[in-house]
Amino acid sequence: MRGWWTSLLPVVLAACCVATAGDRPGAAAPPSRSRAGRFFEGIVKKVEPTPAFIPLPQPPSQEEVDRAAAQSRKRPAAAARPAAAVAAPADNKSRSPSWSDAVAIGSQLKDAASKVVDDATNPDYKPNPKAVQPPTAVVAPSPKSRRQTPPIVVTRLQATGAPPPKTQRFERLRARITQTLATYQRRPLNTAHNTPWEVMHGFIAFGIPTQVRVGGPSGDLASAIGWSNMGGRCRGQVMLAAVDDRVVALKGVGVQGHSAQYLAILAQCRVAANSPLTVQGKQFTVADLIEEEKRSCKSKTELTFALISLAHYLPTDAEWTSRDGEKWSLPRLVEEEIVQPIRGAPCGGTHRLYGLAYGCQRRLRATGQLDGPYLRADKYVRDYQNFALTKLQNRDGSFSTEWFKYMADRDDDIDRKIQTTGHILEWLVSSLDQNRLYESRVVAAAEFLCGALMSEPSREWKIGPLGHALHALNIYQERAWGTVLPGGIAAYSGSMKAPQQPEMIADKPESSSGKADGSTTRR
Repeated sequence: MRGWWTSLLPVVLAACCVATAGDRPGAAAPPSRSRAGRFFEGIVKKVEPTPAFIPLPQPPSQEEVDRAAAQSRKRPAAAARPAAAVAAPADNKSRSPSWSDAVAIGSQLKDAASKVVDDATNPDYKPNPKAVQPPTAVVAPSPKSRRQTPPIVVTRLQATGAPPPKTQRFERLRARITQTLATYQRRPLNTAHNTPWEVMHGFIAFGIPTQVRVGGPSGDLASAIGWSNMGGRCRGQVMLAAVDDRVVALKGVGVQGHSAQYLAILAQCRVAANSPLTVQGKQFTVADLIEEEKRSCKSKTELTFALISLAHYLPTDAEWTSRDGEKWSLPRLVEEEIVQPIRGAPCGGTHRLYGLAYGCQRRLRATGQLDGPYLRADKYVRDYQNFALTKLQNRDGSFSTEWFKYMADRDDDIDRKIQTTGHILEWLVSSLDQNRLYESRVVAAAEFLCGALMSEPSREWKIGPLGHALHALNIYQERAWGTVLPGGIAAYSGSMKAPQQPEMIADKPESSSGKADGSTTRR
């Protein structure tokens, strides 16, 4: 027995030396270990306990946000109160204008008349252009393609946002994002090998211009969204189906994984409500799919993607009745989502936070202010922004590989790092105020994604995480530098901060019926 142990002892000691050598600073990385080496390493390596979950931000109560709003209203009022105290009492009695009043009025009339004459005689005079709503446009299929897909009606937006500081770091980041997006845009998916779910995540990255190869890797290029909307098969499956006189998005393996997910991605791609759908030989529009998702709302279920899509397509005061007879509105969707947990939600809860943030953005664009559940959602999302940027970021710029549970970094699982970092950054760059985009932590996350994706450009990345990571970079590029990908369709819709210029606030929709049509999608 002693002889057996004596012969084994040198092997154990050698394994210990190999396992500990890699931990010394400056030590060369050991070569790939054999199965026996990994076995001995498992014996000597201390098993670390799973970290405890870190406390999460909690949704504020309505009383808290009402109290904060009241305090903010009191501050400017208090500053104006002394001026009101010394103001002269109003004199409501009518009186004839004095000589000085008459002279002032005459002077103003003379100035106005002179301005009219000067403008009339000035050949270079041009009236100030009136503010107009961004137009919709029709993106036609390529005439070179032998397979014709339906045209897609899209809404064009103006790129907005203050530019980043003019430093070498930001110039390098701009070049790296441009290179990364261009590299992966040249890698279209195909209908033979990729499922509808994968193709859907292909166009979340690049939106309307996304193309797919029909029939295989060397097939003709066609519009990815057009192909999906016309009932084109991807790996033998379709995304949409006709049920009687309704159009529905299928849910399950290979198609959408969550209710209203397909409509939410169409919304994020800015596909207008009057875009055509062709399903099993029947003609529909995206508006028909909107009506279907409205009627499918159900309390205490996952409504994340319903919030994203319906906040995009419906007027902010829309009300409707679901299939089970419940009354619904956009504020109710926000209320339902804000009480649902973040941990355990799809993709770590990032889509739920994205939906709450997007609901706030749409409310601001329609009314210029946040109220009721939107105030709660706004504070909740901002608390999570600070939480993610201060508690969950690794040294290399990536975010925790355990989502919002605790700090973690799976160095040996780059796919997981792309998944969590891409999703978290996508939500952050879609919801942060403009000035926060240029904070070092946000920049580091974008640098990490570019570095990881460009270090292995030919790698077969998991398509879902890749799509969201590229979407994050697309939005960052657009917000920081106003660069919109070919096709001219913006990926971003506005910050959570209320716009300062009144002309940037959309008119409140007159109708409260909630019926989706082309006019409700004009942004």
